[in-house]
Amino acid sequence: MKRLLLPLLLLLVSVDAAAQGPSEPRLTCDRGPFGTKTYGGYPWDIYGCSDNRSVAVVTARGNPGMPFYFLFTERNGQHQLSGEGTGRPEFTRKAYDDLRRLSPQDIQALVKETLKTGPRPSQ
Repeated sequence: MKRLLLPLLLLLVSVDAAAQGPSEPRLTCDRGPFGTKTYGGYPWDIYGCSDNRSVAVVTARGNPGMPFYFLFTERNGQHQLSGEGTGRPEFTRKAYDDLRRLSPQDIQALVKETLKTGPRPSQ
């Protein structure tokens, strides 16, 4: 089931980012996962994006908020947080609250994590 949902979520990340506008290149976030972090008390996988400045945070195995993803996109030197999916809001809201509290340095550290090493092996 996870193998079916993950490509769907990654496609959604790509489609959402593509909706940014015709003058901006299409953004895909399909590199990874590079690790699992805990937000809102549940696991989220970290994926790198094609612009090397943005990062996707996708529900991981065992996360009751599945299917859902958050996307930090960089614009004018600042990261914007967005999210999309049909996961249960009581779980995704808690993760959103944690993610929106991340400092610019925390977000940049996530981006750097997706640039320095190859993705971890599939579980």
